[in-house]
Amino acid sequence: MEKETDLAVLTQIYQIIEERSKTQPEGSYVCALLNDKKGINKILEKVGEEATETILAVKDGKRDEIIYETSDLLFHLMVMLFECDITPEDIAAELYRRHK
Repeated sequence: MEKETDLAVLTQIYQIIEERSKTQPEGSYVCALLNDKKGINKILEKVGEEATETILAVKDGKRDEIIYETSDLLFHLMVMLFECDITPEDIAAELYRRHK
């Protein structure tokens, strides 16, 4: 059973992004990002925006805001990775390779 602090949630989020890409549910934020006329640039704008907000939260030193903004950043990074056909497992493999 997964704990609410288990990083497997990133894989679950990736799978949800993948599913929404296939099913295209109406009103889906993921679909709005993936189908935006700007293409990958829209996703990259969001990654940049969330990275900036995370940096500002760190500068303010507010733990709750840091967690909130980092969560937004990780979500948008997952959308970006999906668009680039890179899985969380690909990233984990690289991190493990570096850790050796």
